[in-house]
Order: sequence, then C-alpha cells, then structure tokens
Amino acid sequence: MIMDKSVQLDFESLPQMLQEDFSELEKYYEADDWFHYDITLENSVPSIKAFYVSGRIDSVMFKQICKRYGIIL
Repeated sequence: MIMDKSVQLDFESLPQMLQEDFSELEKYYEADDWFHYDITLENSVPSIKAFYVSGRIDSVMFKQICKRYGIIL
C-alpha cells in the first residue's frame, strides 16, 4: 500500500467518522502494519462513498481522498 502524502487533506472539514478512520490509517502506515492498514482502508471505502453520495464531502475532497489512499474505484 502506498499513501500519497503529497495530497493534503483538510481533516478538520471531514465527518468525524472519516477523521477517525484516516487517523488509524496514518498510524498503521507509519507503523508498517499493512494488515491493519488494508483492513481499515477496505472498511472505510463504503463510508467514503456514502459520505460523497450524501453530499457530506464534495467531489474535490472525494478525489483527494482516493488519490491520497490509493483507492481505485
């Protein structure tokens, strides 16, 4: 898994649930814990999509999230 840290996200503007998920992802990435990173990312993708569809995150933020975490849809 590759995280593109050059993509800066405004974590404060994200829904609390995504803030928590992304915080965990960052922690697992830094610890080289690829097992938990992959599981957390896999479990986060439906939430990311749901927040996008419901309008809680806009298309720019959605694309930034996908690019940062290497999510291919």
